[in-house]
Amino acid sequence: MSYEINYDDQKFKDVEADKKAAITDNDKLYSGMIKDSAGFYQDQIDAANDWEKKQTQLQQEQTDFAIQKIEQQKDQAKKDYTKEQSGAYVDWQKQSNEFGAEAEKRAAQGLENTGFSESSKVSMYNTYQNRVATARESYNRAVIDFNNSITQARLQNNSALAEIAYNALQRRLEFALQGFQYKNQLLLDQANKKTELEQIYHERWQDVLNQINTENALAEDIRQFNAQMAEEQRQFNQLHPVSSGGGGGGGSYSKKSGSTSKKSSSSSDSAKITKDYSSNNDASVNIKSVIDAGLAPSSGTTIANAVKSGTHTATQKGNQVYIEKAKHNINPTFGLLFSKKRF
Repeated sequence: MSYEINYDDQKFKDVEADKKAAITDNDKLYSGMIKDSAGFYQDQIDAANDWEKKQTQLQQEQTDFAIQKIEQQKDQAKKDYTKEQSGAYVDWQKQSNEFGAEAEKRAAQGLENTGFSESSKVSMYNTYQNRVATARESYNRAVIDFNNSITQARLQNNSALAEIAYNALQRRLEFALQGFQYKNQLLLDQANKKTELEQIYHERWQDVLNQINTENALAEDIRQFNAQMAEEQRQFNQLHPVSSGGGGGGGSYSKKSGSTSKKSSSSSDSAKITKDYSSNNDASVNIKSVIDAGLAPSSGTTIANAVKSGTHTATQKGNQVYIEKAKHNINPTFGLLFSKKRF
């Protein structure tokens, strides 16, 4: 049997509110984790950039220092060449001076103004030229070597700078990829957790629905029980009408046998039962007491039979009727109407 469900019931609203709050907290948690991870990997990328700048600066400084030393050696070679050139000239001038020591020595030997003298002058000049040429060639070779060393240093520097840039790029790419993968994993975990929360609160919503259906079923059982009790009361009233007669009726019963007196007593009990029952038409059953008594969920007939058999009793307190297990047996004939108030 299906019952009409009030989906505006506060229980449904509470489940939806809890679900919304749980999903909001979940989204907030993962959003924070994603933000923190993005900041962490960006810090790693920035660190790789700083490393590249520092390594590039260090490499460039080393190369500049190496080139500076080569330039210094180059300058020294030029000075040496100039010095050798000047020395060769000075030596030639000394040897070829007509008034110098060499001229006096040749004169003393009788060689001045002779063929030997002229030959000696030519030889001294050639020696001077050879020294200058040798010095110039040595300097030129040194300049070429120095320039080659500078070029090589610059090439090596470029290679080192390229390697530094490549390594830094590799680091940046690795961190960027790790950050991307971790972010995707967090997004996937967030979606899975959201699905899990939706399933949990769907089950809670179903539990509320089942609870309401159970309550509706129990309410229907109580309604049926009330109808059955009302019908039994009506039948009882028809079979045992309450006498409005006074002393005549009572006197006639008192003069009869003991069995007749018992019947009169039954009629008096019937009047009391009818009065008690009629005065409690507005009383309602306390559902929790039915559950605690072990009679829920069950039909109204089952509850009525339990009270009628004497295993359970019904007691009215205010406008509530409480069902409980009987502590002792009662008269099964009148147990239902005497102990059970109308639901």
